[in-house]
Amino acid sequence: MMHEILKSSVAFRRGLRAFEGTEALRIFNGPGETDHPELQHAAIDRFLDHFWITAWKTLKPATLTAIETFLKSEFAGSLRAIVFMDRSGVASEADVVPLFGTPAPGRFTVREAGIPYRVQMEGVKHPGLFLDHAPLRRWLAETQKDRSVLNLFAYTGSLSVAAGAGGAQKVTTVDLSKATIDWARENWSSAGLPEERGDFIYGDVFEWLPKLAKRGALFDTILSDPPSFSRSKKGTFSTQKDLVRLHASILPLLKPGGILVSSINSENIPERQFLKDVALAAEKTDCSLRVLSRIDLPPTFPTGMDLSTRYLKGFYLLKNRSSVLSEQG
Repeated sequence: MMHEILKSSVAFRRGLRAFEGTEALRIFNGPGETDHPELQHAAIDRFLDHFWITAWKTLKPATLTAIETFLKSEFAGSLRAIVFMDRSGVASEADVVPLFGTPAPGRFTVREAGIPYRVQMEGVKHPGLFLDHAPLRRWLAETQKDRSVLNLFAYTGSLSVAAGAGGAQKVTTVDLSKATIDWARENWSSAGLPEERGDFIYGDVFEWLPKLAKRGALFDTILSDPPSFSRSKKGTFSTQKDLVRLHASILPLLKPGGILVSSINSENIPERQFLKDVALAAEKTDCSLRVLSRIDLPPTFPTGMDLSTRYLKGFYLLKNRSSVLSEQG
């Protein structure tokens, strides 16, 4: 039964031609593809010849064996390693274990739409490339020529690389973790992007936004995809409580006519509440915004019919001179 569920999911993606043009792809998204009591809490991602299994609920050994057997059968000619990440509790690097083969030591390159990104399978809590943001990376690569870009909560900088590959004039990348900023810098360099077009800042977003404002910095595009919760020396951040404060700090740095791409990953915050918080921040900073479109999950991330449970929420927002926050389309 599990074999048939997984085989159907891969066949669905082959029908979408989703394997073409990318070496990084979610091949199974349990929460939206099955009601199986265990598989519905699991996902499988492919990174070149490595497969990363994530479980949000403890899986039985027999379930893991069934997944491993399926992958060995379906991808026999392109399978180097299978690793498993148990996220049923508080996740740590120690929860990533190899199930089959030998993962590549350190980082290796995968290509998505021709753009290279560096990923890692060992000693990390995530491979370093969020596959649900593939449509956003494509948009950045297609729209950012000659624009100035600020990427906040940048993690490994994949959005920065996409913007740079699209011809952005300057990309500023900010993250609280030195390890991920170093990873972002490696991503930029490995993509062959000019050093002078990339600026990498290790530090707290809430400390650096006022600094950039004081310098008079303005950006054509600002990207914000914060974690649900983070802690720094200066305090904590939570998407439940701090979205107004965050956006009120961001908007003064956005040029008139500029675009803010803002997203969160949370089932607990309704889309309407998220938009309401952004609108309140716009009011506090005496600017107006227009919703150009929603950020949505790619078709390789199907979900159930209850759309309120879709965890990725976000918008492309245009800063304009209108006095009303409105939505088009």
